[in-house]
Amino acid sequence: MLALLYAIFAGLRTVGDPDLGWQLATGRWIAQHHAIPFTDVLSYTAHGRQWSYPVLSQLLLYAAYKLGGYALLSWLGALACAGTVALLARGGGVAALLALLAVPSIAGRTCPRAEMFTELLFAAFVSLLWNYRRTGLGRLWLLPLLMIAWVNLHPGFVAGLGMCGAYIFLELDNLLPPADRRAAWQRVRKALPWLAATAMATLVSPWGWRIYTALARQNDIMRVHGRFISEWLPQRVNAATLWQSAGWRNPEGAVYWLAGIAVVVIAIALWRRQPCAALLLGASTYLALHANRMEAPFAAILVVLGASLLVEGWNAAPWAMRFWRQLAPAAAPVLLVILLAFTGIRMADLLSNRYYLRTSLTSVFGAGESSWFPRQASEFLLRENLPSQIVNDFNSGGYLTWALQGRYEDSLDGRAVPFGAEFFLHSQQLMAQPLDSPAWQQEAERQQIRTVIVSVDRMNGRGALASLENWCRSQQWRPVYLDTNAAIFVRALPETADLIRRLQIDCWATQFNQPPAESGISGRARQYEYWMNAATIDFMLDRDNDVLAALSQAETISAQDPFLHYLKGVALQNTWREQEGENELRRAVELGSEDASMSLARYYHRQRRYAEEAQVLRAAAGLSLSPYIIHLKLGYALLAQGLPRDALAAFDQADAGNPYKGLDDAGAADFVEKLTEGRRQAALALQQASH
Repeated sequence: MLALLYAIFAGLRTVGDPDLGWQLATGRWIAQHHAIPFTDVLSYTAHGRQWSYPVLSQLLLYAAYKLGGYALLSWLGALACAGTVALLARGGGVAALLALLAVPSIAGRTCPRAEMFTELLFAAFVSLLWNYRRTGLGRLWLLPLLMIAWVNLHPGFVAGLGMCGAYIFLELDNLLPPADRRAAWQRVRKALPWLAATAMATLVSPWGWRIYTALARQNDIMRVHGRFISEWLPQRVNAATLWQSAGWRNPEGAVYWLAGIAVVVIAIALWRRQPCAALLLGASTYLALHANRMEAPFAAILVVLGASLLVEGWNAAPWAMRFWRQLAPAAAPVLLVILLAFTGIRMADLLSNRYYLRTSLTSVFGAGESSWFPRQASEFLLRENLPSQIVNDFNSGGYLTWALQGRYEDSLDGRAVPFGAEFFLHSQQLMAQPLDSPAWQQEAERQQIRTVIVSVDRMNGRGALASLENWCRSQQWRPVYLDTNAAIFVRALPETADLIRRLQIDCWATQFNQPPAESGISGRARQYEYWMNAATIDFMLDRDNDVLAALSQAETISAQDPFLHYLKGVALQNTWREQEGENELRRAVELGSEDASMSLARYYHRQRRYAEEAQVLRAAAGLSLSPYIIHLKLGYALLAQGLPRDALAAFDQADAGNPYKGLDDAGAADFVEKLTEGRRQAALALQQASH
């Protein structure tokens, strides 16, 4: 009961995933045209290119929206989370306890989008196959039926095939010992027809065998996407991250808790002479630590296999049974109280939005639409009939395909195919360039671009935010819209002169003083997001007094967000209150802000406090998912201390983590130049020291 209740609370949050928009837009296109798109129909940059994606999920999501809007989609995510946990915890006991600990990992991957069907169905496959392996009983005929649905819901159906192969692999633990061989062989013979039927069921889709060609193309492109998109980045496993995850009110540390339990279960599996089970658990643990997106599948395998192996190991140890019989009368009530307190406080943190307001998530507790979506900017673009083509940032693209109702095609969204890796990198570089740069001029001429719409949300719009001040000063483009979620610019041409004359705004004159007029816990959370976004935009426009005023409003709602203390620290330093600013930056660093670490390091560097700079950078590198820039700066800090050998080691770490390695990408030029120069200075210092 506790596991399911916690799962519903963790899964019920406002809809904010960037990919949901293009999935809803595709579902709407299918419903309107009564056809399946075999090529891209949403963008103008990849229009007509081959595109294969399961359509059933998009139709279901669109139908849910039509029936109940974003609120029903939020509840769909909560049900997907609870359903996944229910499948894993259905054995009760240890399985339910492990499922309770795994809720954050599962909730993170069951937000409303096509992927949530993969997490639910993968849990069903793991549960069915492991139960069959243990008992010889189970409804294996369900597997091909589930696969027919799965292949039409999400490309993650290949995980189901992988689990079928894993079942055969797991049976080797029983096929090798003579005593178990006969029963194991009978199970395998009985299962093989259903497993073969499951594999054949993957062809029951509009694409048939060509779905595998599409998967191969997507996986090839994801080798590049995976270096930059957070859900594919590896976890950092070191003393700093393990210590940070130890906090029992920190759900983001769930994967480390589960990994620790996996180590224990692997040891038990080896002791029980089940090396294949140990290898499967080890491989799934590695994948979860290698990519954030693998957390939920890992949790499914650990809960089902881990619970069974823990119980078997416990039952096989007579001393443990005697110990438990003596301890149980006193321990069981204590354990229940601990679980009630743990779950109750975790749920209270969700209900009060304490958890959401101190993390980088773009959702809050409850049903409905996330506040980060550029809804008002989209309405403005439609109302004013701004000229196409439009250019948008990566995160906004999915939502815009949906919100602009087919009147505009987007330039890029979250689909790896059909845009390709090169265009993704090109778009990332473009967002970092001034609007008056030759790169933008060439792109505008080539694509006949007239309008740029980008997110300036503090979490999802960081690419455009970094360029906002420069863009607002552009001569070739004019700002016509700016709110706390998005900005719009129109190209200055003779045919747009009247429109610009009517709509042009002064970014520095734009005031953000109209927070959402909502009450209650949810309303206060939305007001907090408004003030934090306002402070971030003011910060980018060098309006430090406005930054402090907006942060003062936000701080009355919550003061646990590390980003708040980072902005406040820098704004205080910019207004010559350096000691107060340093204190705020230190507070932000303690709360885990990488931005604050970098800012504090720059402050120490200016003051020639190089040892403190290096200390801050080392701590930040240990927690960062992309620490290559931090290691580069650390190398220069060590050079300033006269430690060239240590500096070379830092530069080597920076080079090892460089995501641009092997890519012909202009965005890496500055990094490579600084890395080469740092190594040259370190080598020269070592040479001089040797003489």
